[in-house]
Amino acid sequence: MSGTSRSALHRGLGVVTLAGTIFVFVSSGPFGLEVPVRDAGPGATALLLLVGLLFWGLSHTLVATELSSAAPVEGGFFRWIEMAFGQFWGFQAAWWYWIKMLADTSIYPIMFAEYLKYWTPWLGPWQGRLVRVLFIWLFVAFNLRGIRAGGRLALGFTLFILAPFVLFVLLGAPHLGPTAVTPLVAEGHGTLEALGLALMFGMWSYNTLDSVSIVAGEVIDPTRTYGRAYALALPCIFLGYILPVAVGAAVDPDYSAWTDHHFTTLAGLVGGVWLAAWVALGALLSNASLFHGALMINTRVPLVLAEEGRFPVLFAAVGRRTGAPWMSLLFAGAAHTVIALAVDHFVDIVVWNQWLNLGIYTLLYMAFLRLRWARPDLPRRFRVPGGWPGAIGICVGPFLICWAGVPIGARHLVWPGIAGLLSGPLIFAVLSRIRPRIDPGTRP
Repeated sequence: MSGTSRSALHRGLGVVTLAGTIFVFVSSGPFGLEVPVRDAGPGATALLLLVGLLFWGLSHTLVATELSSAAPVEGGFFRWIEMAFGQFWGFQAAWWYWIKMLADTSIYPIMFAEYLKYWTPWLGPWQGRLVRVLFIWLFVAFNLRGIRAGGRLALGFTLFILAPFVLFVLLGAPHLGPTAVTPLVAEGHGTLEALGLALMFGMWSYNTLDSVSIVAGEVIDPTRTYGRAYALALPCIFLGYILPVAVGAAVDPDYSAWTDHHFTTLAGLVGGVWLAAWVALGALLSNASLFHGALMINTRVPLVLAEEGRFPVLFAAVGRRTGAPWMSLLFAGAAHTVIALAVDHFVDIVVWNQWLNLGIYTLLYMAFLRLRWARPDLPRRFRVPGGWPGAIGICVGPFLICWAGVPIGARHLVWPGIAGLLSGPLIFAVLSRIRPRIDPGTRP
């Protein structure tokens, strides 16, 4: 099967650099989990991180590994949806994902500026906004160098971010006890409200595990590499969440007083100023790495659609020497700049995104099952074990989370969520009228 054959994409990601890319794109450490610990409770946060792994993240990983081995095309998951259900539904998944990530990725310049206040507490609102803008365009410029350089930087970020938390967990482990992650629900909050918020963060923490499939056309031997890279990255992601949360709650049980960047304070309590400074620097680099990883992945969506004639042709522009989608990168930089200047808090972005995930993951898991049934001829080097019971079983958790968890946990943003979902058919109709439809050639 050929992917985007008309582009000049370069295959630059191997097992280790792809694993690093997965880590920085999906996680980049536990930063941000201070919010659900404070507002939902340490028990609810730890529980939903585990539930999120077993019934959300692991399902994404297994489905993405099987379909990447069967159909390793640039565009990944939304091309698989096209193969199963046609252009309309493939476009919906691509559009929802793109607008979701334009919003989601804009979180990281905001958080970067917040963590920078550890060293520069005098930073005012407008100085903080200037930092956000400079941050955005620095990483746009770096990504213009291509995916090989991006993968190496992602691996370096991974090692630097994980190292201080390894020390934090080792030094804080003596504080652990059976009551470390209690209470289950934060005082003053209802059980449903707290578990709903924790679930939204649990989903957010593993949301994009499948999305790295988008760059399959830039991965060396993708039919083998994806499975091995996920096997390296997923344990690091889960342990990098659950252990710092558990140790942190044991070190400082006054969870209601946790700030939005409390891991820096916790590191200082167990390791002193030097560890606090390292974690604070890791927080800065965590947001940098998440933003960097998102630019590596997300900018390929409009590239693929433009090459198929279903998006403005300018987005198909690729650097001949670097293989970087430069027009898509410049547009992303401009969009992130607007959002980062306008928004100060990120929780509503996280929650709103889950309505778009409801549509994306419903289509993805239905496509997985349909391709199992309709395309048994695809050369799957990896198959989700257990035959049809196993295939259906890994879809149950995501379907329950999408159709029960999201309406409960994100109910206060139901109308903006529905508006986001309805924007997909509207944009498809507009673009279908103004541009000729071209067969994407996704069927091998």
